[in-house]
Amino acid sequence: MSVRKLLLPLSALYALGAWLHASAYRWRIRTAYQPSIATLAVGNLHVGGTGKTPLSLWLMEQLHLRVAPVYYLSRGYGRRTKEVREVQLEDAPENVGDEALMVRQHFGHSDQVHVIVAHQRAEALKNLGREGVVVLDDAFQHRGVHAALNLLVCPFGQWYTADHVLPAGRLREHPAAAARAQAVVVTRCPGPVDPLTRLDIRSILALRPDQELFCSWERYGAPEAHFGAPEWDSQSTGGAIALCGIGQPEVFIAGVRRLVPMAEAVVLADHEPFRKGIIQSVRQRCADLGVTRIVTTKKDRARMGSKPKAWKGLDVYVLPHEIVLDDDGPRLLKWLEQEWKAHGFRVPLRP
Repeated sequence: MSVRKLLLPLSALYALGAWLHASAYRWRIRTAYQPSIATLAVGNLHVGGTGKTPLSLWLMEQLHLRVAPVYYLSRGYGRRTKEVREVQLEDAPENVGDEALMVRQHFGHSDQVHVIVAHQRAEALKNLGREGVVVLDDAFQHRGVHAALNLLVCPFGQWYTADHVLPAGRLREHPAAAARAQAVVVTRCPGPVDPLTRLDIRSILALRPDQELFCSWERYGAPEAHFGAPEWDSQSTGGAIALCGIGQPEVFIAGVRRLVPMAEAVVLADHEPFRKGIIQSVRQRCADLGVTRIVTTKKDRARMGSKPKAWKGLDVYVLPHEIVLDDDGPRLLKWLEQEWKAHGFRVPLRP
């Protein structure tokens, strides 16, 4: 008997717990807060990396060009504090969470983009008024807020309909929970998706006719120099270390190895802080391999804060990547405008 089969009874208990939590709101034992501002909850059924963060950044960028203000509201996973606070560029990652700080860094000093962390999202929403829009990060399972729209993220080929709830699988909830989403975004497609493949995906995910499907793929750029490192030399024969502490690190490592085929991977736990032992370990690994270049992710760069003193003589780069929606981009924005309008929110999103 496989390990997965042995774990299925525990998965059933986990799924039951998630169902009872959701039922408390369905049966009105607990009441969800109804925001007075247009909201979009972006989340997933899977644990670990699904491509949700690049999608959230794309949404924030597009909304920022069309409406103001735009809010990014997160619980601030991994932070030591619990109060509601607006994230500033000078904040330490342990006080606001690495993802929230990364989003703040992405938009710099823009006063039309506000990044807020709140252990209880409803507390923050009560103070935002009616103008603008709010992107609720990783909020698909957060039932304490009744978001106007739910956007579910699913990586290509990792179909939630073919997976199990934890611990036998990688799902936070039973696949039937996908019915709460008004739309699904399939991330990490091999490239542009043709109409026949879209029909296959709709069938695999058992989407209802009223559930929209959007497809995306990811594109990597040249590594960006940080902490005064020289510009990335694509002709260099020197090696590099691919350093990351994210969900699904394989995608990032493959991206680095397109540039440096023999890059050594150093993988940390998702959201793991850069403690002294890790910093020294990376320094020693570079020395052992005779490399001076470290390539990491935007999220890890945010969690890093300043360059560790032990890395003197090492050059740090961030591998940028963006989500590409092709024709689905304008279609997604039009869908958001129409759906928000149907919920009583006027949010013009035309170019």
